[in-house]
Amino acid sequence: MLILDLPLDNFQNFIFILVRVGAIVFSVPFLEARNVPMTLKAGLAVAVSIMLLPQLDLPAFSLVAHPFALALGIAGEAAVGLIIGLTVQLLFSAVQLAGQIAGFQMGFAIANVVDPASSLQIPILSQFLNLFALMIFFSINAHYYFIKALVDAFELIPPMGVAFDGRLFDIIVRMGGNMFVVAVKVSAPIIVAMLLTQTALGLTARTVPQMQIFIVAMPLQIILGLTFLGFSLPYIKPFLSDAFKDLGRTIIEMIRLFH
Repeated sequence: MLILDLPLDNFQNFIFILVRVGAIVFSVPFLEARNVPMTLKAGLAVAVSIMLLPQLDLPAFSLVAHPFALALGIAGEAAVGLIIGLTVQLLFSAVQLAGQIAGFQMGFAIANVVDPASSLQIPILSQFLNLFALMIFFSINAHYYFIKALVDAFELIPPMGVAFDGRLFDIIVRMGGNMFVVAVKVSAPIIVAMLLTQTALGLTARTVPQMQIFIVAMPLQIILGLTFLGFSLPYIKPFLSDAFKDLGRTIIEMIRLFH
């Protein structure tokens, strides 16, 4: 039987690490899905915390006699973890929004599927692009950048070192605005193609009023939309790759505002 013989100060550091890592594990989009077992998330958080503890040079202190300070420290670690998870969540939300915009333009607005992460009905193109982005995320080893950013975050902000800066909210607002920019850039080829298609159909309806334009428009929009989606995927891949590689720098930029 394995017994963890940790001094009290190291055990407190382990609790702080566990709270921060646990908040990240339970908030990142590829692990927060409801179909991922809770025991798997908890086990992953504990395993990562155990691996990080000997790798980090954290200060030793005891807060047993100060329960209020201990509670504030734990709340600060949870806030840091949730904000780190939020940065990843916003990027994947931008991809889902791009699919929703493209699907609406193509006429797929009523074709929804169940998102396993939120158990909500989302457009089918949103789910496709979300899975495509997730595949790119792991194929370029972006999770390594994410883990490195997590380690750097502990070096920048040790336990009990969290102090909120007002500029943090400015970065969060900027990231929220950037989500719409990413969504429009990803869905831009389909938006332009559908705009030209609808313009051509409108001119056709004016010149050939005998044609049942609504019967022709729906399958034509779907065919052209899927065609341009296929053409745009090779260009979406490097764009998302750069966005995921910048994710670590964005996290570090936010973390610097915590102290």
